[in-house]
Amino acid sequence: MAEKKESTKIKKNGRPTLYTPELAAEICEVIASNKGGLSQLCAERPHWPVPSNIFIWLRRYKEFRESYATAKSEQVEVSIDYMQEMMTEPHHYTDENGNKRVDVGMMRVKVDAIKWKAGKLQAKKYGVNQSDEALIHHNQALLDELLKLRAELDDKNKKDY
Repeated sequence: MAEKKESTKIKKNGRPTLYTPELAAEICEVIASNKGGLSQLCAERPHWPVPSNIFIWLRRYKEFRESYATAKSEQVEVSIDYMQEMMTEPHHYTDENGNKRVDVGMMRVKVDAIKWKAGKLQAKKYGVNQSDEALIHHNQALLDELLKLRAELDDKNKKDY
């Protein structure tokens, strides 16, 4: 009689993974076409796992990791489009005198964040080179001067009601 061989297969403990190639493809497709971050996208889609599980999948599944990297690279283009829209429709606020003003600081923070992200994810296309750094420094000096002049004009034209 032949002896029965015991299975040498290691039994995995813990909860089974939700990973499927279809869900991975959906995640990558949504990321590539959306400017939101992973936490926001997961919160909006209850059938997705939490972001920490997605990061585990990135380590565990090579195909998903490659697709995710491509999706993040494509997401830069969506962010750049958003930045262009934001520049044509800037953020406004109402100051203490009831005047409607452009929120330059908020726009600058958002644009800088998008530029940083683009430079990191698509360095060849959106990365900063040496001549760009000089231009950025020059533009910052001009912006500081404009903000100073605006403050001086606001003080000069201030009316007591």
